[in-house]
Amino acid sequence: MTEIHPTTGLADGTFGLARLGDEGGVINALVRPDGGVVDLTPQYPSQDELYGDWARTFDALELLNSRSVGTDKTVTDYRVLAPTVRPQIFCAGSNYRQHAAEMYTFNKGNYAKDRHDGESDEQFYERNLSFVTEKRAKGMPFIWLASHGSLVGPDDDIELPAIGVAHDWEAELTIVTAGGAPRYLSPDEAVEYIVGYTIGNDMHIGDLFSRTDIKWNADWIAKQSPTYKQAGPFVVPRQFFPDRSTLQITLDVSGERMQDWPADDMIFSPEEYLAYASERVSILAGDLLMMGSPPGNGAVHGARWLVPGDTVDISIAGLGHQHHRVIAEDLHGRTPHFGLPPFDRPDAR
Repeated sequence: MTEIHPTTGLADGTFGLARLGDEGGVINALVRPDGGVVDLTPQYPSQDELYGDWARTFDALELLNSRSVGTDKTVTDYRVLAPTVRPQIFCAGSNYRQHAAEMYTFNKGNYAKDRHDGESDEQFYERNLSFVTEKRAKGMPFIWLASHGSLVGPDDDIELPAIGVAHDWEAELTIVTAGGAPRYLSPDEAVEYIVGYTIGNDMHIGDLFSRTDIKWNADWIAKQSPTYKQAGPFVVPRQFFPDRSTLQITLDVSGERMQDWPADDMIFSPEEYLAYASERVSILAGDLLMMGSPPGNGAVHGARWLVPGDTVDISIAGLGHQHHRVIAEDLHGRTPHFGLPPFDRPDAR
């Protein structure tokens, strides 16, 4: 990859697509590495038109990028919004071996039930790593769905709710999908329905996740608090990244490096995940597929959870960067009715 421009985090010779807002409204935009903006709204007023026929659109965008004069503003003059509108958000589970093994070892709740009496962290970790290697990689992808009500942009505040304390981060390579995908894709076909890549953060509240009053023991709504899915700033076309090994994920909390890992070190590829998803649901233009977290979550850092006053900075080389303040949710004088879920073991929280 060529040089990364410090203003945008985009590589020279590429461009990103973004939803930008100002006092005049929201535009679909092509953003150049130096921050120059081309308004695409006249040609592509909706994301269905922008992402509906991606192969044809990409060729047209390259032509527009080479010939069009930008607006009289740069990207820093706009508010950068979440990259797509009301997407289905597909979230990959346990897709990085080391992260999965760390999660099964250090997170509390139901994971702790699998620890043998007297087993050390090191022994439990090695057993969990063996499980991930032998079982998960020989099986199939695991996907859960998040609500677009939890989605915010790359510079928006993260609002910590009144319930729970284990507010954890998961920086993730995120796929943006094209329209027209048929059902029952093969992985080889699926690549044609990947528009490009963006940055995602699949946050969750650990102490809301485990429950013993239901048989399946997990409550996935704990991963969907408002503002807990951050995405953007740009959708960078996959055509600029024939080799995903150049993509490195980093996440800092209040200036301390917490995650730093190759994005392509996955158990299942984006193409495999998209093929799997196509067997279960319809894939729409502008959907997001968060590809799972690399190692380095809060449980591994001594239960270092997010608290008001923190900042979160995320980057993936060539895709830009995110910056978030962490604040407490404004409850407007209201209090929770149900609160924390029941759990049989007092040491699990």
